[in-house]
Amino acid sequence: MPNFAVFNPNPDDLRALIFGRDTTNTSRILATDPSGNLTTVALDGTITSVLGTTVTAGTINNLLNGTISSVLGATVTAGTLSNLLDGTLSNILGATITAGTLSNLLSGTISSVLGATLTAGTLSNLLDGTISNLLGATITAGTLSSVTSISQKSFTEIDYPPTPTADALTPLPPVTTANLGTYSFFVYNAGPNPANLNVEISANGTNWYIDVSSPGLAAGSVDVLVPSRFLKYTRLSYASATTGASTTIDVFFNAQGT
Repeated sequence: MPNFAVFNPNPDDLRALIFGRDTTNTSRILATDPSGNLTTVALDGTITSVLGTTVTAGTINNLLNGTISSVLGATVTAGTLSNLLDGTLSNILGATITAGTLSNLLSGTISSVLGATLTAGTLSNLLDGTISNLLGATITAGTLSSVTSISQKSFTEIDYPPTPTADALTPLPPVTTANLGTYSFFVYNAGPNPANLNVEISANGTNWYIDVSSPGLAAGSVDVLVPSRFLKYTRLSYASATTGASTTIDVFFNAQGT
């Protein structure tokens, strides 16, 4: 038949649109971006398996299980991240991380940490909650309202210079022992003559009470004087045991915090 083509000479005219139906059974055209990628967003439902995908933006409302290797610019609003191998979470709102390692927290607030260990980094502000284990980290601000236990007590040591004795009792500088639990004076008589020793305590730093005495510490001998009573200030006084027979003592004060 003249003037009638059997085939369409323009293949572009053979292209078709793909439709889908919504919940009202209305047909809708599936949209794409300029590169041809589907722009459809999952507004609701469950995605059971996503392999090798990167979430660059949007919101993950609920994550039941699986592994997220990289989240870029996304927001996790709720649910549990059971295992995070690598990547950066820029914003987590109301989510719970049950296991894994948070190697670096740049900003934001962690409202509750249960069973986790902070191995390094800085906790700049702690609003509430309990820290059960803190290894090598620094707390720069905030309030510790309750500390249930400290794994290691503090230690205080004062090494006094070699001290010559005289006939009259002479005190060493007092130590403020108000916040110390256990403390004592270690004394070694390094001189040729015996020495008399007293541990004195005071509530005001002016009036002193002799709590423990060690008379006649022989030359070359050692004694440890432990106070039996508690007051705010404690000091050691020393003197020659024999008039005119001076000696030299080496004194160390050791204490543990409460």
